[in-house]
This record gives sequence, C-alpha cells and structure tokens, in this order.
Amino acid sequence: VIGDVSLWRTSREHRTGEIGFVLHPDHHGQGYGREAMTELLRMGFDQAGFHRIEGRCDARNTPSAHLMERLGMRREAHLRENEYLKAEWTDELLYAILEQEWRASA
Repeated sequence: VIGDVSLWRTSREHRTGEIGFVLHPDHHGQGYGREAMTELLRMGFDQAGFHRIEGRCDARNTPSAHLMERLGMRREAHLRENEYLKAEWTDELLYAILEQEWRASA
C-alpha cells in the first residue's frame, strides 16, 4: 500500500462531495496522486452525480495544494487556525471544482 484516497458525499441535497488523499513520502512526485485524484473526480462527477467536489489540506502542505490546483481546483478559502493538531493551531486551505469546470477541462 502506497497511500489512501477517498471520495465521500457531504450533501445529498446540494450534490456535493469531498476528496481526500495521503501518499507515503517514498511515492511523492511520481504522479500517483494526480492519477488517483483524477479518477476520483471523474467518478464523483460521472458516477455519483456531484455538482461540486471539495478538497482540504493543511496550509503548510504546499505539495497537496499544488496537486489540487493542477487538477483544476480553485482555492476558495484560507481558514485561519481552524484545527488543533498535535498541540498547535493550524490553518487549512479549501479547494473546490464544479462539474462544469471539470467537463470544460477534460
């Protein structure tokens, strides 16, 4: 196992989902994250019927932020000190892409 990716529904009414991903550091920078996340976005829009898919990451995690940007997702928020992790307050970035944006880029 080199990592974990997930896609889940956050609102049935608003047809919204969220993606998440974690890769072992030995496999960073090899395209696995982009390949897996591209497939999850495709499944979210084509099979699950989502209108919008969001992704979040620690603001210090620039590789994850860049990955979401390369996938066509746009940064919508920088949430200040909204999570308390490992005895410190951390910032979080929120990214999203709409179905119509996904289709236009595909």
